[in-house]
Amino acid sequence: MTFGTGGRGGVISVFVCDDSPAERFLMGQLIKDRTDLYLAGAASTAVGAVQAIAAAQPDVVLLDHLDHGSDVSVVVRAIREVAPGVKLLIRSGLPETRIVGVSSADGYVGKTQDSESLWRAIGDVAQRS
Repeated sequence: MTFGTGGRGGVISVFVCDDSPAERFLMGQLIKDRTDLYLAGAASTAVGAVQAIAAAQPDVVLLDHLDHGSDVSVVVRAIREVAPGVKLLIRSGLPETRIVGVSSADGYVGKTQDSESLWRAIGDVAQRS
């Protein structure tokens, strides 16, 4: 199943933002293994992500909340300023109810969920208008 937006032949471009090198590597490899997804880039910090997202203009940003005490809506707003059409999917090890500002994103998926749930969540947020 392909969802797709933009000029990549129905392929969804995904940018990964996570402070864990292992998570960035794992997500990158899993995305590269799929024919319906394209890895548009990755970053370990919010500042680095905003700059790279401005250049890459991905369809979906897979965003770890990065700082357990911060309000994710601040990062979401900064990303939306440089990439207004991007869809933001929060991916965290914390429950959705414990992340301040999660409602400012387009969706949430837990890090403990299986890969099919992740792919479905990416497709779902990519299709939203």
